[in-house]
Amino acid sequence: MLMLLTYDYLLSLAQEVAYVWHSKWGIVDVLYLFSRYSPFIDTILAVEERLNLANSIASCNRTMTFNIIFAGCGVGISDLILIIRTFVMYQNSRKVLAILVLSWVIVGVINVVYTLSWAKSFSNASSLLSETPQGLSPCFVVGENKTGLVTYISLLVAETVVVALTILQGLKNYSKCKLFTDDESIATTFYRDGILFYIFILPMTLGNVLVLSFAPPELQILETPLRVMHSILCLWWHKKPS
Repeated sequence: MLMLLTYDYLLSLAQEVAYVWHSKWGIVDVLYLFSRYSPFIDTILAVEERLNLANSIASCNRTMTFNIIFAGCGVGISDLILIIRTFVMYQNSRKVLAILVLSWVIVGVINVVYTLSWAKSFSNASSLLSETPQGLSPCFVVGENKTGLVTYISLLVAETVVVALTILQGLKNYSKCKLFTDDESIATTFYRDGILFYIFILPMTLGNVLVLSFAPPELQILETPLRVMHSILCLWWHKKPS
């Protein structure tokens, strides 16, 4: 996933320089830059924690706790970009903004509570060295609680609200403006990318739920791919010239 993240960065660097660095910055640009560069931090740490067999239990606990919290914040900030995009699609409707912000705040509070609970369980789980499969880094967690499921499910619900609003507005405008024609508009790009985002993210989020519920520790490796793809897909629309 680190290679994919780097590849996407190099592929779109020219667009970023042209349309972000050489323009007047606003709140969306700040959110973009954080969502763009922050995944490198937790992805590099995730690779290190999984490959370094010499990691101590204390080091594993610190790294995993930081990654879970930092990545969760990164996903939340990336979702703000989706919220702003949906808000714009609804012509800055205050009602839609209230729905989006309320869902984001509720999901944010739920994720903070359950992520902290999940992270706290690492210390007890990682200390069970006798249960850690031979040849695995101590950072492959054995015996942690399953409160992380709540974070993935709540994230899925919030993003379902966003894509539902996107589809609703797209269908509403289709008969009026015939947005989906060969002449691509900004609005068409918003609708298309919003739906494609959900199509790609849905199986990865569900995969994390299934893996955390049923898979052995050595196969619980979908958190980082979800984080990386979430960042890449959320930023698709912002990289394109308006």
